[in-house]
Amino acid sequence: MLCPWEIQHKKVLVAPLDWGMGHSARCVPLIQQLQKQNNQIVVACTPEQKKFLEQELFGVQYTLCFGYRVRYSKVIPLWLKLFWQAPRLLLLIKKEQQWLQQYTNNNDIDLIISDNRFGLYHSSIPSIFITHQLNIQTPILKKASNRVHFFFLKKYHRIWVPDYAEKEKRLSGILSEADTRLQNITFINPLSRLKKHENTNEEKKYDVLLLLSGAEPQRSLLEQKLLFMYKDASSLKIALVRGSSAETKKNIPKNVTVYPYASSKQLQHLLEVSKKIICRSGYSTLMDLHAVEKKATLIPTPGQSEQEYLARYWHEKFDFEWQQQKKLQ
Repeated sequence: MLCPWEIQHKKVLVAPLDWGMGHSARCVPLIQQLQKQNNQIVVACTPEQKKFLEQELFGVQYTLCFGYRVRYSKVIPLWLKLFWQAPRLLLLIKKEQQWLQQYTNNNDIDLIISDNRFGLYHSSIPSIFITHQLNIQTPILKKASNRVHFFFLKKYHRIWVPDYAEKEKRLSGILSEADTRLQNITFINPLSRLKKHENTNEEKKYDVLLLLSGAEPQRSLLEQKLLFMYKDASSLKIALVRGSSAETKKNIPKNVTVYPYASSKQLQHLLEVSKKIICRSGYSTLMDLHAVEKKATLIPTPGQSEQEYLARYWHEKFDFEWQQQKKLQ
């Protein structure tokens, strides 16, 4: 069984998906653990991912790789838009295969770890796929979606699920219930760059922490809605982690402190000194909240069935509040 803690003295290529920064963020603790075990790490990523990872990691190499550049719609559900984009995505997966073949022809690599990039598997190099979604949830065409998903998952030598093996402790609920034909699954426990600090009695500096993430345009739409919601709350101190380095389109109120991205140290501090947390229900964000034992109000990305399921699941299992984005006032 190939587990993260068994890998030593290897040259490892790690490639996180560029779908927001969640995949990159959850690869940070994994890479750090591999470094402790005397592995040499090469990260394949986009320039924006590199900018984010450079504030977290030291002693790694980077190689630039194109991104999927998935964009949400303002009105069309994500699962439906992905179906429409299926030909483009299949071409990207084929392009990934070509990129990987060329890269491994020119560079010695002992192991490949792909976080949700479907085309980074190799016939002669052990290839691992990281995902918490073994059972895709869509309103319709669920069986078809899972058949396509299974087709690519079985091409990898191993699948790592960042969750607990015990069902009663699962953070991902039914999302990590696997097809019985998949026999190459290892649950590696949740991945977070944050840790629970004991006996923290820091004074609360912020009334509200707005923690944004995900692809455009929905990231920006939520940012605009939340800033509008708090526009007259000048007495409240608000921290905004934008999850983007793009310029803001509107003036930010004086009572809002803005962070384009938050390093692990900054995010840990912000979570500890904020009275209320509002964020997406992306799985990487949820793993961070679980790690520091903080609750939040979850706002799933509209049309993203995975986040909508997780928001409901965490409400029922962990007593989190959740709200639909369209109902924000």
